[in-house]
Amino acid sequence: MTNKINVFKNKSKFSKSVFQKSKKIMQKYGYTFTSSYEDDAVLNLVIGGDGTFLNAVHLSNFSDIPFIGINTGHLGFYQEVEVNMIENFIRSFDNKDYRIENLSILEARINNKIINSINEVVVKSDRNQIIRLKVFIDGNFIEAYSGDGLIISTPHGSTAYNLSAGGAILHQSLNGFQLTPIAPVYSNMNKSLRCPVVLPNDATIDINISKRDNYHTVFIFDGKEYSSKDYKIRIGVSDRKIKKLILNKNHYWTNIKNKLM
Repeated sequence: MTNKINVFKNKSKFSKSVFQKSKKIMQKYGYTFTSSYEDDAVLNLVIGGDGTFLNAVHLSNFSDIPFIGINTGHLGFYQEVEVNMIENFIRSFDNKDYRIENLSILEARINNKIINSINEVVVKSDRNQIIRLKVFIDGNFIEAYSGDGLIISTPHGSTAYNLSAGGAILHQSLNGFQLTPIAPVYSNMNKSLRCPVVLPNDATIDINISKRDNYHTVFIFDGKEYSSKDYKIRIGVSDRKIKKLILNKNHYWTNIKNKLM
């Protein structure tokens, strides 16, 4: 069995120094490193913040190899390992003293193209104006939405943009996802939902874009913009998962307390 580790890191000097420190310790345990993704590795190690973690997931095409992160960023919600815990983490990994958490993935279909995301999909205008959307859930017309846009988020993505927009925090163990409006317009003319909607994993959201708004609409997947002239997007939960190593059974609530409160 290979002892190879794929390493993803951002370009900061701090992350580079942390990588060198990690490398020396891991070499003592017989591990080797590669800075390009290889599918025979035993671990995807991410050094940076949440943005680096999301980039690593996308660069690896949502790899089946487990991920874990060393936090050298700001919030680091995905990054469980702090810099002063590196040797403890390596020892735990080598002794298989961890559990694996499966994180759900969103799957969006635009013009027969499938795009995945781990945090959220955002539909909004690329201009400083409201956007008009028709929203269907499982084929049922729900609303003619007007506002700044919509966020569709996973449980682990619920603490990101979704939370800032007034969405709920969904525990990571829940099999569901969330539709959250961004600054919805509600009046006699516009009957937009003003609260988030939590859906089961087997639900499907169809969003139809007004033709007059189509050329000013962007789709954002984990912070990356995608432009399309299609008038429709379908979003649901993928059958695929990504695996994340968990060392501390209380990591989730520690994160909520220390990083969001």
